[in-house]
Amino acid sequence: MLGLAVLGASVGVCYQALRITGRPQEFRSLAKLVAGGQIMTDDSIHWREQQQDFYGTIIETLESAEMQRRALERVRALNPDLKDSDVVIRVAQTKGSAIFNILATGTEPKYTKIFLNALLDEFIAFRQSIREQAQGKVLQQFLMEIVSRQKKMEASFEVMEKARARVESLSAKADQERLVTRLTKLRDQRDGLRLELKTMAANDAARASLETKMTPIEQEISMVEAELGRYEPDIAELRKAAERHVVDKEAYQKLFEKLDELQAQFNSRTDYVAIQERATLASENVEDWRLPIAIGAVGGGFLGAVLGFLLSLIIARPASPPLPPTA
Repeated sequence: MLGLAVLGASVGVCYQALRITGRPQEFRSLAKLVAGGQIMTDDSIHWREQQQDFYGTIIETLESAEMQRRALERVRALNPDLKDSDVVIRVAQTKGSAIFNILATGTEPKYTKIFLNALLDEFIAFRQSIREQAQGKVLQQFLMEIVSRQKKMEASFEVMEKARARVESLSAKADQERLVTRLTKLRDQRDGLRLELKTMAANDAARASLETKMTPIEQEISMVEAELGRYEPDIAELRKAAERHVVDKEAYQKLFEKLDELQAQFNSRTDYVAIQERATLASENVEDWRLPIAIGAVGGGFLGAVLGFLLSLIIARPASPPLPPTA
């Protein structure tokens, strides 16, 4: 038993030693990401579930084959002189925090570090593209409304300018000024005659003469007012067009203000992931040989002892008693 136990322990130690020394060199590089942002919900349990889903998505994405493929393409594009090498990515979240440790293990130290940095950059770019796509779907319809409002504002401005051109043309403006001057003069004359008539007695002989002068003045006033009335539709149209343009312009400006608010809302409610520490220099991973050797020695010795015990039972078994003589 003792001999087989010693032999088994020796075999176990040799096996573990060959396993350790037979492994290729491994180099490890470490980087860190930090996650944050606001998850809008009033339910604390639901908030924790969303937070865990968010963290789980980060880990799964970093370890995915697609993200490693992107990192490989980035390394090849930026470092064409480097030879491809296998790199294994493992991600672990620091307990009680939103910090993620990304460990890259490879057989070549320089390549391992470069690959891990490429993975970080590709992950951040991927997150940004997803965020832009999510915002784009929401903002696209809003931007279409802004374009529609802008077209309305430009159309109303064009109508207003055309109406202004008709009202403020040189000929129209000069004619209006002439008519207004003439109308003012006629009204002054009429008011003067009315004042004289008011002071005269009803049987005054001069009253008839003043009334005769009043009639053509009032007729001319009516004619001038009628001529000025020809410009009133254009003036009313200009006034209406100007009011319409003001309304369209205010609506357009309000949409732009709402766009800024919507963008700020996206920025405040959207989660983010940032690089806390880029890849460290890849250092060799030297496995501690003491525990594996001890396990090999104890396990081999135990199996040897068991085998020795079984063999001792077989060897020490008593011989069968002789058969009695037959008569």
